[in-house]
Order: sequence, then structure tokens, then C-alpha cells
Amino acid sequence: MSKYISAKEFRQRFPDIVEDLKRWGEIIVLKRSKPLFKVVQFEESPTDLLDRAAIEDSGQPDLQEISRIVHKLREI
Repeated sequence: MSKYISAKEFRQRFPDIVEDLKRWGEIIVLKRSKPLFKVVQFEESPTDLLDRAAIEDSGQPDLQEISRIVHKLREI
């Protein structure tokens, strides 16, 4: 379920947004009645881990980095 709020309300209520996210799951911020952006809770997923993996100049992670990622994925 989503909650829709104006950009002005988002700025004014920013400290309370965390509680709203827990309740609604996502908040869609509107500007002039059009969606501007969506705020969602952060969830660490395997794709997040792969995106943050250190990559060498060759464009490939080293074996230690691959091993660390695989072990982290197995924990999930």
C-alpha cells in the first residue's frame, strides 16, 4: 500500500517519514499532482551486494571478493 503526499508536506514532515514508511511501505511524493519520486525502505539484497563489490580496473572482481560475496549470499 502506498501513501501519497505533496513535496511541501514531505519537506515539513521529513523527521516523521520513517514512521510513515513502517506503516505504509512506500511514500510517493507529488509535485503539482504528478509523481516526483518514491521513498521506500532499504532492503539489502544480493544485487545490492554485487553492486557494492570492489571491482578492479579489469572490470572483474578478484577471487577473494567473489568468495566474500558468495559467503554473504549464502547467509541470506
